[in-house]
Amino acid sequence: MTPVVASAPGKVILFGEHGVHRGVANINTAVELRTRCRVAARRDDGYSFTSGARHETGSRERLLAFKAQVDALRERKAVDEIVAIIRSDFYAPGRYALGHIVSRHEGPGLDIEWKSALPIGSGMGSGAAANTAMARAAYAVFGQTLSAEDNIFFGWQGDAIAHGGYGSSLDSSTCVLGALIRYTLEEKARLLPFTVNIPFVIGDTQVEHRTNETNTHIRLWLEENPARLHVFRDMGYLLDPFLKALGARDLRAIGHIFNLHQCLQVKMGVSIPESDQLIEAAIGAGAYGAKISGSGGGGIIIAIAEAEALPQVAQAIEAAGGRSYRVSTGAEGVRLEVPEMWEDD
Repeated sequence: MTPVVASAPGKVILFGEHGVHRGVANINTAVELRTRCRVAARRDDGYSFTSGARHETGSRERLLAFKAQVDALRERKAVDEIVAIIRSDFYAPGRYALGHIVSRHEGPGLDIEWKSALPIGSGMGSGAAANTAMARAAYAVFGQTLSAEDNIFFGWQGDAIAHGGYGSSLDSSTCVLGALIRYTLEEKARLLPFTVNIPFVIGDTQVEHRTNETNTHIRLWLEENPARLHVFRDMGYLLDPFLKALGARDLRAIGHIFNLHQCLQVKMGVSIPESDQLIEAAIGAGAYGAKISGSGGGGIIIAIAEAEALPQVAQAIEAAGGRSYRVSTGAEGVRLEVPEMWEDD
């Protein structure tokens, strides 16, 4: 059988970092920086993973045993033990996600390989993109249709342990559905009732962040003084103006709200000097506003500007020590690709 190729987009949080567990909706967009996954059927029931120079082979029994081990740790809420696995085991999220897939199927083993334009550990959903693309391609190899709901679930399993055994399906939902997403714990992912294509600039600090560590910081920060929850009430107050500005494609208003949102993130203590430096460089080069995107503690910032100012904003980010990506809101979600697409760089 010819190998199957699927791709999934990266994700960017536009609004609501750390708010999803505290009553504030997240607004996210898929971006056209994609992870590609090629899956081929094996003659046995084993598997292999390849990503760059990293390679792993194993058996179906290993996948199911690893899934059972992690399931037990999650049941006991053994966060430290899960984090220890993740820190020493690059393929643990993918192995856990694949364990869920093969637990439902007696089909052939799979050889799985990834190529990605997404920086790892940046807050752009590289893990969710890898695992949602893998699930989409694997089901095509099995000759079965994969629902969006199940595709989100499989991608979420990898993210859940990457974040210490918890975490929402925010990233995998955005990678699967694409476009612009409103996400809450109650309603999960919902496509926004409008589509807008807004170019913006991503600035990667190139400082790898750990979502589970920043999540722990926020939890302890709030436990130290519960009155600090007002930060999330203030964030929620900005949500309706942000959605109005986004739907109207009002770049100046979006920029102002980005700046106010960033003030709240600074107050939370999740902004680092490298992020501040890129934000200041972007605004100094003509951006209306810029903010951390993702959990903070490193990772990326995003900056909004008029189209003619975007090249200067990107150059300023590079000059300040970051890596820039010019992208737009509303990219397509996970999809099957023609096999020849695998060779494209």
